[in-house]
Amino acid sequence: MATSIIPQSGFVQHLVEGLPSIPASSLKNDLGRVLEMAREHAVAVTRHKRTQFIMVPVAEYCELQRARMAPLEALTAEFDSLVAQINTPAAKAGAARLFSATPKALGRAAVKAAGSHAR
Repeated sequence: MATSIIPQSGFVQHLVEGLPSIPASSLKNDLGRVLEMAREHAVAVTRHKRTQFIMVPVAEYCELQRARMAPLEALTAEFDSLVAQINTPAAKAGAARLFSATPKALGRAAVKAAGSHAR
């Protein structure tokens, strides 16, 4: 899994300022207490006074993942709808005619289409 360092910008500071904060050494030395805190609400884990991690309850993590996946699910539904529209019998018949057409027939169809667009 790739990791990236998020700079401690004003935006990040604003997001984490209201969270309970635990130094990483406390996490290591008092894991049980920190886990109890994190079971109820998000907890910021700091290292050298900088927030490095946010521990969140599993329900909150699932909700974040659901929100992250919603746009992808919407695009999937839109794609499926478009595929259904082009998988009609008429569309399949048209594609079959297109790929079985002779070059001469394709040329006539192109000239006819160009003429109707010129008007």
